[in-house]
Amino acid sequence: MGKGAILGSAALAAVSAVRAARTIATWRTVEPLPDMAVDGGKVSVVIPVRDEEKTIDGCLASLRTQRHADLEIVVVDDASTDRTVEIVREHVDADPRVSLIRTDGPPAGWAGKVHAMFQGVAETSGDWLLFVDSDTESAPDLVGKLLAAAARDDADLITTPGRPTLANSSWWLLLAPTNVLLFEGASPDGSRGKAVGIGHCILVRRTAYDKAGGWRALSSERADDVAFATAVRDAGGRTRLVDGMDSLTSSGLDSFADVWRSQRKSTVAGGAMLGGPAVGAAVLGLAGLAHIGYGLAPVLMSLRGQGFTRLAGLVAWAAQSAAHRSYMRACHMSAATSVFAPAANATFGALLLDAAWRSLRGGDLWKGRDIR
Repeated sequence: MGKGAILGSAALAAVSAVRAARTIATWRTVEPLPDMAVDGGKVSVVIPVRDEEKTIDGCLASLRTQRHADLEIVVVDDASTDRTVEIVREHVDADPRVSLIRTDGPPAGWAGKVHAMFQGVAETSGDWLLFVDSDTESAPDLVGKLLAAAARDDADLITTPGRPTLANSSWWLLLAPTNVLLFEGASPDGSRGKAVGIGHCILVRRTAYDKAGGWRALSSERADDVAFATAVRDAGGRTRLVDGMDSLTSSGLDSFADVWRSQRKSTVAGGAMLGGPAVGAAVLGLAGLAHIGYGLAPVLMSLRGQGFTRLAGLVAWAAQSAAHRSYMRACHMSAATSVFAPAANATFGALLLDAAWRSLRGGDLWKGRDIR
């Protein structure tokens, strides 16, 4: 075996081990929501919607069951063309806490979702702002437990992902590798890199929102959740990722195709911010090839290699599986798929190549709009 092959095998094993150790250690810092809810003042819920007729009814119905007493719910419609507005109006008529704002879409220089949330905040009066996606459904104690987490952690921003309502392959094929990548550039408490924000559910103290410049400061941002949490952190606020998946679900993660499109959309948008579509496509393409190699190499080395090469391949495979297992357990899902972690990394690489190709062809559409 040549020296280069030995060094390459050792490097793959070392990189896999370091990434796994970071992922496992990071998840150990993420605490669950407290068992007991608290009353921390008025909470204003803001829900941006665009063509959400399939999910908005369940989202609003669950929010209206919240046990938190002082609550208002503002839905901001971003030029929907389906029955979204009609469904929301039914809730407005049935519950005085619910209101509807309609817009004709974002002005130049604004992302649609960011503009909708900005408009919604302007119509609220709560001490706390809660941004939730329309494909989420909340347990009756969610708001009170989020406030309890903010009190426990002395935090200005609390964020949590939702768990899927249907188990599917996207969680271990796409989201597990995404999580490893996220934790390399961001941290649950904002102490390293960027601050983690999950768009499913973000609770923020209004004073911290104002101090960070609000959504106006992020008007063109597509990766709005991490950018928002980071802005709050940079303005002196304390941010925390928590595990609230026992109290929040997201149907937007219920199929492999849905997750692929959502991840690709975010990836194309992120790539365009690296210096334009061409540069973004090049970076995404290289990253995609690297991830495919990162996933396939341990398998080939383990099955066809000899001596040190085979040992390094097994170490890399085991490390990638350990990182995968920590994510699946954190999401309250079976970790049995962990042995297929290399396949997940290769699949994620294919997604990056898809995003690179679409960037070269002019971008990607999300609900009829260019997301770049």
